[in-house]
Amino acid sequence: MAPNRSSLWLLAIATALVAACSTPTDPNGTNYNNSDTSVTEDTGGTTPVNCTAGGSFGVECKPAIEVREAANGSNVPPGKVFVVTAGDMSTGDEYDYLLKVGNTGNAGLTITKITLNYSAPVPNEEVPGFRCLAPDGTTACKDYAWPVVNPSKNVLVKVRFKKLDDKNRSATLVISSNDAFNKTQYQVTFSTSSGLPKVKVQPAEVDFGFVAIGADKIQSAKVYNTGNAELVVNEMDLSESNFEKDLFTVILEGKEYAAGALVTLDPPLTVAAGMSTEIKIKYVGKDDKPHPTAIVLHTNDPTLTVASDGGPGFKRIPVKVNSTGPCLLVLPKVVVFGATGLGDSPKRPVQLKSCGDIPVEISNIAFAAGGSDEFEIDWTSIGQAPTEKAPLVIPVNGSATLQVIYSPADQSPVKDGAPVLDKATVDMKTNTASGKATAQLEGFGSATKCPTAIIIVQEGDTVTPQTLLHLDGKQSYSTGGTISKYKWEVEQPKGSVGLFLPNDSASGVQFTPNVAGDYKFKLHVQDQSGVQSCFPAEKIVKVLPDQAIHVELLWDTPGDLDQTNEGPGAGSDLDLHFAHQYAAGQDFDQDGKADPWFADTYDCFWFNRGPEWGSHDPNIDDNPSLDRDDTDGAGPENLNLTLPEDGKIYSVGVHYYNHFGKGPSFATVRIYVYGDLVYEKTSPSLNNKDMWYVATIDWPTGDVVSKKDKNNKPFITPSYPHPEL
Repeated sequence: MAPNRSSLWLLAIATALVAACSTPTDPNGTNYNNSDTSVTEDTGGTTPVNCTAGGSFGVECKPAIEVREAANGSNVPPGKVFVVTAGDMSTGDEYDYLLKVGNTGNAGLTITKITLNYSAPVPNEEVPGFRCLAPDGTTACKDYAWPVVNPSKNVLVKVRFKKLDDKNRSATLVISSNDAFNKTQYQVTFSTSSGLPKVKVQPAEVDFGFVAIGADKIQSAKVYNTGNAELVVNEMDLSESNFEKDLFTVILEGKEYAAGALVTLDPPLTVAAGMSTEIKIKYVGKDDKPHPTAIVLHTNDPTLTVASDGGPGFKRIPVKVNSTGPCLLVLPKVVVFGATGLGDSPKRPVQLKSCGDIPVEISNIAFAAGGSDEFEIDWTSIGQAPTEKAPLVIPVNGSATLQVIYSPADQSPVKDGAPVLDKATVDMKTNTASGKATAQLEGFGSATKCPTAIIIVQEGDTVTPQTLLHLDGKQSYSTGGTISKYKWEVEQPKGSVGLFLPNDSASGVQFTPNVAGDYKFKLHVQDQSGVQSCFPAEKIVKVLPDQAIHVELLWDTPGDLDQTNEGPGAGSDLDLHFAHQYAAGQDFDQDGKADPWFADTYDCFWFNRGPEWGSHDPNIDDNPSLDRDDTDGAGPENLNLTLPEDGKIYSVGVHYYNHFGKGPSFATVRIYVYGDLVYEKTSPSLNNKDMWYVATIDWPTGDVVSKKDKNNKPFITPSYPHPEL
């Protein structure tokens, strides 16, 4: 990116007011633009200024029709059937369906006519059972002069139903336009029904409580039809996160279905009005971790319209495992005695805290075999060693403290500059889902009494990239007094440029790991007497992506003598690009296909860091995000996508935006799929303005394929132009 990116953003906003180079709606009818959802009649008819058929940058001018419900903004796909529940209406009652006809393309949408095809079941209806009315509320749609609908604008169409008698009626709305995506005849049907199905599930949430490892448990839910028409369930979606096939099995009408996929019911499940059926769920205990998930039923209940459940007719049944029950926290998990003088016997506490909604019972506490015999347990604080008949019971939100003692008999040997630690493990038998808990003990005998450095990482030993770590050294101690000085060090993966904040001499510091890999933190301390720790404390934090797709870009610029300095123009600027299958820019690489780069909505890069892809539902995390953008040398840049779309292919690219006089660079791209590094490639030498088409990612297989040019070499387009963003 250029140094003055803030000014570029302002320029882009101004440009957007007069330009509409947006990518139109895809031919399958899914709108990926954040278009206006208010009911506004557009009376203009101009084509956007910068929409051309072959300019230096832009897209072909194409109008794209979109129909939505005015009441809730829900998409109305072609062929949708609105069920009019006439059985709940009295004769003479009327009901209006309000639809917005919008334009998500980049050229004016011309509506040639709107008609309502309706055949009355009885002759000479005084007022038609179905009527179509224009925005003025009185003119029939077929007689109205519809304006040209500009991009991101819409017009209102009203379909009115009046109940005349108990006969069934239907009507088809036909919208004729110049839509460029095979929807020039957009049809929506309205059909009356004397009743409708309504689904209700009891319990509303299936809670397994806690399940011990190795045990299995079956819970059930009743699916009721509280409506007055037959309920039909044609699919069960068992693919939600945590619905793993080795953990869950769904049993319906005696047939078992493995979790992890969308299940088509053939024949469909039918539930008569006023009746019910039972769904059973079997869970096999694998660990003590929570497993929140859900079953989503695809039904014909027209009253189900909650977008977060998946769509019209979708009924979500939440499932919880190990979210309740006894829970035990052991603090700290590792008790560090550090350097301990010969003849000394320091005592350290181990806190046992109940974190569930059922009391914890500990029926045995003992040292595991193979550990050092220089540790022992002081039972004074809890009275006596617990047994099966007399367990240690810790009430909900309560705690108990166990004291452990270390008495080194001799000086510990030193190997590779570090002491060989005495270690032991305290095993505890509990009534939790895992059935056990442990505490690790470590220390070393020393002829010199030196301070002991201790590192506590609040976020734990495994985190995701860009997690702000809080490293605490304040639990370090010295038998000769208080700790007066701290010194932090880190060994980080190649390409990471994390720094300690506020500095490396504070007792507590913050650190942001910005690439995946292992980070080894070290802490040296000194007490008020000037005695330094004999050895530093060490803590390894693993940084692993947890998104479905995680992409990292790093680069090396040999001509930049200091690639860690910061500021405008301080280093070379390369940009990571991540493009959707629908991205279609100009064919600058001249391979006969539209390039995905700088393709407005569908290319995620520094100027478009969080585009709107897939569903409009904000609860569905299916949009990519560029979480780190580096402008002054070396990187990294990180991109994440939590819920990729099935059946789509994503493209990964690197653009050399500006060398700032530093010369060629070598870019490295790493692609992770569900936390596993599946692809790593370093480019040949990249020159200023080069575009490297790195690879494609096929979803849901996760297959990554390197892009090659016609000579089977890395696909690099020299002097790749970019828009004046």
